[in-house]
Amino acid sequence: MRRVVFALPLLALLLVATVTADNVTVSATVQGYLTATFNYNTVSFGELTAGTTDSPAPNQADGVYNVTIDANGEFEVEAYGSDFSDGVHTLAINNLKMDTDTDPANLNVNNAVALSTSVQTIDTNIPYTTTTHYHGFWLSIPSNQPAGTYTTTVTITYSLV
Repeated sequence: MRRVVFALPLLALLLVATVTADNVTVSATVQGYLTATFNYNTVSFGELTAGTTDSPAPNQADGVYNVTIDANGEFEVEAYGSDFSDGVHTLAINNLKMDTDTDPANLNVNNAVALSTSVQTIDTNIPYTTTTHYHGFWLSIPSNQPAGTYTTTVTITYSLV
């Protein structure tokens, strides 16, 4: 009898139930981010003559109008502004054009978008990376524009697409 009692606990160790594992889905959502640090806050065209068309902002070919971008998704650039004013007269904002590029040498008035009082898409589906993004500006002055010092405020927005 002693042999039987000893054999039962040994047999119980050999008959341990097997647990079957199931597949478990693990997920995480990575939130998008974008930071834009403007490295300029003024664009001054200096003195322009009435009747000039698409005068480039001074030194834009040197990349002075730039923004440092850090993003983890494709992004776009939008801009709008109010009409220029000298306190008495106005100059329509659509006389100002804007282009963006990752190389200031590629800024081109032919790719530029005329600004408006409503939001205009300047560039979109820009690949994400940490980069310096350059801005180009061109201003036209109608031939009948009264003399004066005109100013406006342009709002430029970077956002993920």
